[in-house]
Amino acid sequence: MITEFYDVVLVDFSGLLPFKLEKEDILTRQEQVSSHNLYFFLSELEKNLGESFVYFGSDLLETRLFHRVMLKDGLLELLIGTPVTLLAHYKEPSNAEKFKDSLQKTLKKTLPKHLVPLVENSIEIKKIEKKFDSVDAINNNVGFKKLGRIS
Repeated sequence: MITEFYDVVLVDFSGLLPFKLEKEDILTRQEQVSSHNLYFFLSELEKNLGESFVYFGSDLLETRLFHRVMLKDGLLELLIGTPVTLLAHYKEPSNAEKFKDSLQKTLKKTLPKHLVPLVENSIEIKKIEKKFDSVDAINNNVGFKKLGRIS
């Protein structure tokens, strides 16, 4: 069985997004400003996408903050640091296209006009294909463990 996924990918190598963090900024005043900017960015993205988000956690991975947001039909992962990386995972290509369009609208609202084209050009949709032999292989790939019989 071949399973297809569609990822909307934005990697901000230039550090133009307003919620970037440098290594030394983690747990400082800059992190508070960055968090405020991220909240504003996600609020605008939520409005443009026309759905509610469910924020379900963050972790500190070395020098980057990793945020996870559940979308109606997908999952959004944000790695805040250098570079900022945004990944939206979808099963349907139409959902990925809709997210990309909403992301572009959000960038126009949250970035200075002259920076928008620079960041927009780095947004892409990637088709990911994975081959699985069975449902057990899918479960093993995402980290589910098979439970024994409960008596």
